[in-house]
Amino acid sequence: MEQGGIKYPIFGIIGASMITLAIGLGAYGAHGLDEAFSQTPRMKRAWGNAVDYQMFHGLALFVLGIVRIDQKKAKLWIVSGFLISLGVILFCFSIYAWVLGGAEGLIKVTPLGGFSFIFAWVLLAIHQFLNLRIRDKTNDS
Repeated sequence: MEQGGIKYPIFGIIGASMITLAIGLGAYGAHGLDEAFSQTPRMKRAWGNAVDYQMFHGLALFVLGIVRIDQKKAKLWIVSGFLISLGVILFCFSIYAWVLGGAEGLIKVTPLGGFSFIFAWVLLAIHQFLNLRIRDKTNDS
């Protein structure tokens, strides 16, 4: 990519940490929550979804942290990274807390995390679209 670009390694660190935690929580769900899952199969599906979403979005954050980007175009990139991080906290952690015995009301927080994920991906799509338009204009010159 561009020589003058900048990286945001904090997203790589957060992403790698989220992936590591997702692996541990996935293993814990597979081996340590048999009793909870046998009583409420819905919890097993929810736990699995939370682990999957955390894994995928942790990987996305890791990529956001290692890719070099033009600093002038970084605002959408940075906001997306924060929204993905917020999404993991609201979506995944609310499910983990609920399964581990938290209040049923925790599940009401989960959709906020889902919206955070959606907005983050929309912003990344807009960012890429704007970059395509700029490249096309540059190539036409």
